[in-house]
Amino acid sequence: MVAVDQNQGSVVVNGKNTVRQSPAIRGLIPLRALAAVAAVLLASVPAAAQTDLGGQRVGTSAATFLEIGVGARGAAMGGAFVCIADDATSAQWNPAGLVRVRERQAIFSLVDWPADITYSHVCLAYPVAALDGTIGLQFGSLGAEMKETTEYFPDGTGRNFTFSDWVAGVSFAKRFTDKFSGGMTLKFIREGLGTEIGGPTMSSWLVDAGTWYDVGYGSLRLGVALLNFGPELRPDGHYQSRRPSASNGPAGYESFSPPMTFKAGIAIDPIQRPGYRLTTVLEMNHPADNVETLIFGGELWIGQTLALRAGYDTNADELNFSTGFGLMATLGSVHGTLDYAYTSGEYLGRIDRLSVGLRF
Repeated sequence: MVAVDQNQGSVVVNGKNTVRQSPAIRGLIPLRALAAVAAVLLASVPAAAQTDLGGQRVGTSAATFLEIGVGARGAAMGGAFVCIADDATSAQWNPAGLVRVRERQAIFSLVDWPADITYSHVCLAYPVAALDGTIGLQFGSLGAEMKETTEYFPDGTGRNFTFSDWVAGVSFAKRFTDKFSGGMTLKFIREGLGTEIGGPTMSSWLVDAGTWYDVGYGSLRLGVALLNFGPELRPDGHYQSRRPSASNGPAGYESFSPPMTFKAGIAIDPIQRPGYRLTTVLEMNHPADNVETLIFGGELWIGQTLALRAGYDTNADELNFSTGFGLMATLGSVHGTLDYAYTSGEYLGRIDRLSVGLRF
């Protein structure tokens, strides 16, 4: 039996399973695997063919900070993480992956976003044996300080304001069989749109749901997730329109849909040798407010301490290439991880992510 630690993003491969299978069942396993691969590949064809059509949806969603990937490990693979999520950040990528966390785990992430915007995030995972599942908690905060400008004071009025977003969520994932698991996240978001200068706020409840499936053929596994599902978001309060044709009374804000995204991915380990393990990932993303994307990702573990990662988004005009590394160390009963991710950008500039994890 080849066993690989799940906390490093691997699966358990039972090459010498003691359970006997009939020839008919053994014959169905490769067919089932091939069907799964074909389904993901066929689903990715429209992603490449409908780029222009999908581009018409850009800028049609609110709370888009939820689309910023947290966790340097998944980000270093271009975000192709839905089918290999197996740490506390699974609450953000695919809640079903939380069941693969064997120990209590906390991961702190920091994202250096363009325009001097910082996004910090913490994820906790707590396995509960009595429930045969895992509970997850998350909290993220994004903020930036800006100068107030008007048409009469384009260089600033002398007042500053903050644009702040935060999200808090609770997750639960359960293993239904030894090969299939599912999970769900309920989260509350709030956006402060310059409240210091009379700006509105916006808040709502959203839901994430996902599944993870070990095909049973080699290391092949599948992951599917629906993220940020919920009602339309509308800023509270009213504003006074300055358009000459507008009515004299206050006007209400328009509502926008949340940044809902459907993800489906497939992963396999083409190399599994003592001291080396290579995982390759193909993922298709269908966002509600942008073009469909097809992402390729890979992770190479060298021993039990060093991981090298890279990912490429075939449809992205910006931030299409990512890379990074991970380090793992043990001190007594505490296992620590340090992950870094770099994403290249031609016009937006580079994006750096750093994550620190503890298992105890």
